[in-house]
Amino acid sequence: MSNEWDEYAAGWTSDPSVQEYADKAYAELVKVIDPQGLRILDFGCGTGQLTEKLAAQAKHVIALDGSAEMIRYLQQKQLEKVTTIAAYLTPEFIAQKTELQTPFDLIVASSVCSFLPDYNAALGHLKRLLKPGGLFIQWDWLLPNTTTQENDTQPSFGFAMEQVEAALISLGFTEIKINQSFSMTSDKGSEEITMPVLMALAKKV
Repeated sequence: MSNEWDEYAAGWTSDPSVQEYADKAYAELVKVIDPQGLRILDFGCGTGQLTEKLAAQAKHVIALDGSAEMIRYLQQKQLEKVTTIAAYLTPEFIAQKTELQTPFDLIVASSVCSFLPDYNAALGHLKRLLKPGGLFIQWDWLLPNTTTQENDTQPSFGFAMEQVEAALISLGFTEIKINQSFSMTSDKGSEEITMPVLMALAKKV
């Protein structure tokens, strides 16, 4: 996440593929956890397509994004039970932000982790924000394993499953489950490309 995302905010909120991604992610989420009554952090929330779905069931959703412009578009939706924050997640920010002092039941990160400058560090911050037994879920483009040659049909960003698993294990998460959750299609010239999406779940002890 960086402020360079500000320029995408206007188109992001009306992009049907962004909404489709959120719809599919939410459909997979409710297969593994009922968001009813939960305190949830939507990390890298963008303009809030997933936030909106979560807020319909959650006790409260904190929607955090590094792009102030993305947050501005989310605020225009005037969602109930949602607190918006435009900021980067750092130890200093966590320590001084009242809304982050109560641990979360669930933290979601939809199509954001592969854009982070330090994925492992961010995971560490997010783990500290979970209550014991709390669940972390992320969705990102699925890349081939790191020993496989990438080709031009693959997105240039994302994770191999082994990368995500190694990061979660290194930080002490348990009950880790990673799979190909769904796929998205994209036109590349006259060719339609299918891009798989991984879903990773992990629990804080």
